[in-house]
Amino acid sequence: MRRQYFMVFMVLLVAVALTGSVSAVDTACEVGVDVKYEFADDNPRINPDINCITDANGSKINFTKTFDPAANRTKIIFNYQNVTNTTKFRIKVTAPGYRDLVHEFTLSTNPANPLDTKYYALLSLKMNATDAYKLGREITRRADQILNFSKGNVLVITTAGIVKYRNDTTEDVIEGILNQAGGRVTYGKGNLLVIRKSPVDPLDTFFILQRGSTLVGVYFKNASTSPVVIKTVNGKPVYTIDLLKNMTEANWNLLVSKYGNYAFPVASLSNAWMQGAPSDLLRAAAFHGHMCLGTISGYAMSLTLLKYYPPVMDFTNPGSPGEITSYVTVGVPGDSDDDSLLMFLDTTPGKGGSYSGFNTTATGADTNLVGFIRWNPNTLKGDLIVMKFDKEALRKQFQQQTGKKTELEFNAWLISRVKQDPTSLVTIVRELKGLNVTHYYYLLGSESGANVTDRVNNITYQIPPQVAHGLDMAYIDSLGLPNATRENSTFTWGNLTYEQIRKIGADAANLAKQLFLTEKGINLEKDDRDLVVLTSAGYSRVNGQDMSAAWDGVFDVLGSRLSRATLLPVHRPLWKPLWFTFVLRGYDGVTMDAVYIYYDPTTGQLIASNASDGKFVNDIGPRTLNSTQLSNKVSKVFAKDGWFNIQSIANAWRNDPPYDQILTFLFHDHACPGVSPGYLITEYIFKNYPLKENENYIYLGNTIYCKDDAIVYRLGVSPGQGTYFNLRVPGSDNDPENEYAYGGNIEGILVIWDSKNKVGKAVVLDFKWPTFDVSDCVTSDAKREKQIAGFISLYKGETPSYMISGPVVTYDAERYITESELQMILSGAGGQPIAYVKGLPANRTLEDLIPVNNGGSQNGNQGGVPGIPGGSTGGSSGGLPSGSHGTAGGHAGYTPGVDYSASPADVSAASEVSEEPATAEGKKAYEVTNATSTSGGSDSSWYVYGIVGVLVAAGLVAFGFLRGGAGK
Repeated sequence: MRRQYFMVFMVLLVAVALTGSVSAVDTACEVGVDVKYEFADDNPRINPDINCITDANGSKINFTKTFDPAANRTKIIFNYQNVTNTTKFRIKVTAPGYRDLVHEFTLSTNPANPLDTKYYALLSLKMNATDAYKLGREITRRADQILNFSKGNVLVITTAGIVKYRNDTTEDVIEGILNQAGGRVTYGKGNLLVIRKSPVDPLDTFFILQRGSTLVGVYFKNASTSPVVIKTVNGKPVYTIDLLKNMTEANWNLLVSKYGNYAFPVASLSNAWMQGAPSDLLRAAAFHGHMCLGTISGYAMSLTLLKYYPPVMDFTNPGSPGEITSYVTVGVPGDSDDDSLLMFLDTTPGKGGSYSGFNTTATGADTNLVGFIRWNPNTLKGDLIVMKFDKEALRKQFQQQTGKKTELEFNAWLISRVKQDPTSLVTIVRELKGLNVTHYYYLLGSESGANVTDRVNNITYQIPPQVAHGLDMAYIDSLGLPNATRENSTFTWGNLTYEQIRKIGADAANLAKQLFLTEKGINLEKDDRDLVVLTSAGYSRVNGQDMSAAWDGVFDVLGSRLSRATLLPVHRPLWKPLWFTFVLRGYDGVTMDAVYIYYDPTTGQLIASNASDGKFVNDIGPRTLNSTQLSNKVSKVFAKDGWFNIQSIANAWRNDPPYDQILTFLFHDHACPGVSPGYLITEYIFKNYPLKENENYIYLGNTIYCKDDAIVYRLGVSPGQGTYFNLRVPGSDNDPENEYAYGGNIEGILVIWDSKNKVGKAVVLDFKWPTFDVSDCVTSDAKREKQIAGFISLYKGETPSYMISGPVVTYDAERYITESELQMILSGAGGQPIAYVKGLPANRTLEDLIPVNNGGSQNGNQGGVPGIPGGSTGGSSGGLPSGSHGTAGGHAGYTPGVDYSASPADVSAASEVSEEPATAEGKKAYEVTNATSTSGGSDSSWYVYGIVGVLVAAGLVAFGFLRGGAGK
C-alpha cells in the first residue's frame, strides 16, 4: 500500500512537472522572432541581430540561433530551469540604422501536442529607424526625384560620419543614403566621399549625377531635407546646378553664391571622380577638403619615392620578408601635398614622429618642399630625399598645352599626367645618403632625449633633449652629404575590373565562413554585429591598383561595412599586402577568435595563414600572453602584415567605442592609450572654445605622440591645410605653474584665428593622465588593453569602476595675438613657443587688437594660415555654434563626456518611434515592450488547454503504471 501511495505521488509530481509549474531539469525553449522595419524595403535586406537574452534577474542565457531567409525569421533555442508560463525574459534586437529594441516576453507550451515538453513563443517585433537613418533615406529619396539616378552615375559627397546630428554621430545618415540608393552608391565603387569635418561642423550632403558629358549637383544644407534652391524659373524652384569643369564664369559665380565654401571642394571632387581618379586619391582629397595640385602632387611624390627609394627589405624569411627601413615625412605645413602623404605613406604625426613639420621658410624651405627620410634603425643611418612640386612650371606647361586657365581644368590635366607618369609632376631637389643619428634628431627633435643603439656595431648613443628644426635646408646643405643612388623600379598598373576586385572580397568572406564552420562549428550569419572584418583594402595596393572594391564583396556576403562599424579599413602604407581578418566576438563579450586571409598577387589566390592551433588564433581578446609570446604565436598567422594593428583595434572595437573613436583608431592604424588624450582634448576645445564666423582652429603640437592623430582627425586641422604644426619642445613636461594639472603635460598651443580681423587667441593646453587600477593584469599588454577600455568609457561619459583618479584637461595660458605673433609661434619662436606665448601681455583684450588691424590687409587665407604662400583653404565652413569663451569661464576642472553639440534642423517627416528620445549624452535609447500583444505565447487559453491535456495524459500514464505495479 505504501508503494502505491509512493507511485501516486510520483505520478502527480510528473503531472505537475509537465504543466510547467515545477521543473527539476532544464526545459527546452524555442522562440521565433519575426522582425519588421519602419522602412518596409529593409525587411528582406537587413538581418536583425539578436544580441542577448536575459532572465528576470538580468542574467545572460546561452542560446543558439538560425535565420530562415525565406521566412525572414530567426529561430532561437535555449534551455532554462523552472520555466513557467509566467517566467519573464528579455530579448535585445539590433539592426543597422534602427534603434536598439529590448522586448519582454513569456512562453507557453504547445496546446496541440500535450506530450511536447518544450515552451514556445512567437515574437512579432517592429523596429523604428533612428532619426539620422531617416534623414539619410529622405534626402536620398528627394535627390533621386530631382536627378533620376537611373539616368546616369551617382556621386555622394557628405560630411556625415563624425559630424553630430541630435547629439550623436551620423554614420546612420550614411547607412540611410546607401540603402535608399539601392546599390547605386557604395563604398567600394568610390562614389561615396566623406569630407573630414569636426563633430561640431554642419551636416551637409551633395548628390551629383553624371550623365554623358553633363555633371549636375543637388545640395542639402545643414541637415535639411529640402534642397538648396539655386534659382527660380517661371515661379518654380530649380535645385540643380552645373558642376562641369568648363562651366561659364556666370555659373561659377552662381555656384559660389549657393554652395559658399563648398563650391570648389564639390566641383573639384566631382570632376576628378568623373575623370576616373583612383578611389584612394579621391578619399585622400576628401580628407584634405578638395582636389587640387597639392593633393595630386603628394600622391605623385608617394609613387616617386617608392620608385626610386623603396623600403629596404629583409629576405631572410623569403615567404614573408620584413621591412628594415621606415619613412619619416618632414614637411612645411601650408600646402596640400602633406595631407596626401599622410594618407598614402601612413606617416601621420602621431606615429612616433612619422610626420614632422613647422614653418621653416626662414631657413630656405617653402611650402612646396617635402623631405623624406628612409631610416634604418639597425644601423642608425638613412637617406634624405627632398622633393617639390613646381607650381609655376606646371601651370605654365598646362596653359601652353591646353590654352586653358581654370583650376578645374588644371586638375583634369594633372590627373591625366599622374596616371601616365607620376614622376613628371615632381622635381627631386636633394638625394642624399649618410644621414646619421645626430642629423636625424637635429631635424626631428626630441622632447626628453633618447638612447638609441647601432645594432650592427653595438654602439649606443645618448641623444639629449632638443627642439626640432624641421626642413632646415641651410643646415642640410651644410652637411656635405654624398649623393644617394636611385633604384629604378618600373611602375606596375594592374588591370583588374571592379567586379574582379569585388570578387576577391567576396571570396575572402566565403573562405572565412567555411573555416569558421569546419574548424569552429560556427555558421557566420549576415549582419552579425559581433563579427568584425579588418582589412588593408582601401589603402594597400595590388600591382599599383586600389583595392577598395573588395569592401563591396565582403558586404555582399557578410553585410559588413564601415557605416556599421563592422568593416574596418586599417590605415596602411600603399605598398603593404592585401589582407582580411575576420574576428568573432564571443557571447561572453571577451573571447575573440580570428582568421587571417591574405591575397597572393602572383597567383591571384587567397590564403588562410596557419597558426599552431589551426587556421585560427584562438582568442586575441584580453590576454595573459606577453608581447613576445603573442608575437611568436600570432605572427605565424599575421606574418604578412599588421598583427599588432589588428589585435589592438579588434580589442578596442570589442568594447563598443563611439563611431568617431573607431575612425580615429583606424586613422592612427592601431588602438593604444596614447591616442586617447586626443579625444578628451578636442572635446575640451569644442566645449570651451567654440568657433564663431570667420574663425578656424590652428594647432601647434608640443609633446608629439599618438594623441596628435586624434587631434588632427577630430579637430579638422592638418598640415596640408596649414592648420597643424608640430615642434618638439624639451623641458615642458610636469609644468609646475598649473595648479589644476600639476604633474601633467603641456601638450600644445591652440590658436583660434579670426581670418577677417587678423587676430586670434593662443591657448597653452595641459593634460593630466587618469590613473587606472591595473594591478590585476598579468602582462603589460593586458594593462594597455584595460587602459584603452577605461578611456573608451570616459569618452562615452561613463566612469570606469577601476579608475583611481580622472583625467584633467585645462589651459596654462590664454593670450590674444596679432598676425605677426602668430607667424612667430608657427615658426617655432626660436625653439621656445610656450615661453613666447606666456610672455605676451596677459591683460590684452580683443578690442585692443582689432582697431590696429582694421586698416590692414583683409586678404588672408580663409580658414588657412595667414601669410604662408600657397596656403590652402581649410577649416570650418559656417553653421558653427556661436558664442565665445573667456578666461573667467572656470573650465579648469573640465570633466570629459559632457555633450554640448547643437541640434541641426529636424527631419521634416514626423518621428513615430516609441523609444525614449536620445539622452543628453547622445546614447541611443531602446524600447521596452510587454509581451501581451506581440508574443505568440501570451494567450492564457494556451495554458488552460495545456493543463487539461497534461492532466489527462498524466492520468492515463498513472493508470497504466499503477496496474503494472499492482500486478507485481
